[in-house]
This record gives sequence, C-alpha cells and structure tokens, in this order.
Amino acid sequence: MIIKAYVVPHPPIILPEIGRGEEKKIKNTIDSYRRMAREVKELHPDTVIISSPHAPMFADGFFVASGSRDSVSLRSFGFPRIQETVLLDQAFTEALVERLDRVGIPTALMPGRDEDHGFLIPLRFVHEAISDFKVVHVGISGLSCETHRMFGALLAETSRALSRRTVFIASGDLSHVLKADGPYGLRPEGPAFDAEIARIFREGDLEALFEFDSGFAHRAAECGLRSFQMMVGALEERPIKSELFSYEGTFGVGYAVASVTPHNKNMSG
Repeated sequence: MIIKAYVVPHPPIILPEIGRGEEKKIKNTIDSYRRMAREVKELHPDTVIISSPHAPMFADGFFVASGSRDSVSLRSFGFPRIQETVLLDQAFTEALVERLDRVGIPTALMPGRDEDHGFLIPLRFVHEAISDFKVVHVGISGLSCETHRMFGALLAETSRALSRRTVFIASGDLSHVLKADGPYGLRPEGPAFDAEIARIFREGDLEALFEFDSGFAHRAAECGLRSFQMMVGALEERPIKSELFSYEGTFGVGYAVASVTPHNKNMSG
C-alpha cells in the first residue's frame, strides 16, 4: 500500500558540490527536502517509488528500470563522482509490468540511464536519513494524463498485492520561465502555473492537476505535471491530507516540496 507520497524538485544546484554557496539561496527547499527525508525514515518503507521526468521517455509507453541495481550520476553536469546506487525491487517491477501488459499500457523494461538527475536528487536526500529500502524507478510518457493516472493506480495495486509498505516520490520541477533574467526567460504562463500548483498542494485539490490546458502547461515550460498525475493515481482515490512544505522560484525555475498523506478506507480520521 502507498503509505505516503511526496512532490519534490530536482535542481542539481541544490547540492553543495555544485551550488558552491548558491544553494543557500534555496534554503527553504533544502529544509523541506530534509523534512521529507526524516519522515520517510520514520515510515520505514519496504519500497520507494520514484517517478522522474528525466528517465528515458517514450511517446507511447513508460520506462521501468530493470535489473537488481540502479546507479546514477551527475556526469552530464560535469560531476561524475556525484553518484547514488540503490537496490531495485525486482519482484515489484515484474508484477507491475505484468499488470501494465494486461491492460495494454506499453512499457520499456530496461536499465536506467546514468544521467537521470530527476532520480538522483531525491535519492541523495533520502539516503541522508535512510538506506534500508528498495526502489522502483519509473518514467513519464507522451501518453494522456488519464493513462498516467492509471499507471499510478497499477503501482498502488502492485504494492498492495505484494504487501509492500511503499512511499511514492514524484520528482518534478515546476515552470522554467519565471524570471526575465532566469535561464529560460519569462512567460506569463510560468508564474500562473506555479501559483496554481502551490494552491493545489496547499488545499489538497489534487483533481485540479488534471484540469490544465495542455497548451498552457507547455508554454509554462513545466516538467513535473505528469509525474504528479501518476502520484494521484497511486493514491487510489482515498481521502488525503496535503501539505505544501515550501515553494521557491529563486533561480527562475519553480521548486515545490509537498506531502500527500492518504487515509486508509478502513480507518477513521
């Protein structure tokens, strides 16, 4: 069962080896990330699912990492020595792919690529607090938002069938066009998109993640929306409590950290 879910960004500059002091400008994001990691430690998960927009992406199917182990570095950013290695939950992956095949959702079961910073950054923070867990590493696709929801639901179904205590981490930055002096400039859709995402996680209005106009989201230059939609599917339509830990757009890219806690249907409160 999915016991908790998180939304996190993945800026390499957040790491001191890369930021070299600049990371202090996003202290709220760092503090929120560490809060997330402490909570994951307290939850004692068997398995952590990480969905990354920077995993291999296909127009008509989903990447699922194969094998017993996954290693990733920041080689593409010039820092090959920054690495994270995890054990993959092979039984979970195999059961997931069987379910996806059954409903006709194509998958590419293959080794993860070395340079997925959307995967590495969350791992780096979680590993500061806990390392005794296995991972399911998945990507997003060019398929519909409802297909991403269904993919998430099958992740939850697999977790439940295998009796896994599972935490879902949805990796994704928000808009990349927040500031004229940012790396991608300013478009009006950028601040508007980020304001709506912040509201959604502050108020727990997760269905609104499926109401964005695709053209608007494209002009906002976001990268996390499909990852977040997959997370919603994994919550199995259970009542939830959502909390926005922090939001920052210091460098012209939106960074949100939030938690979503589902309530079991057989529990009160």
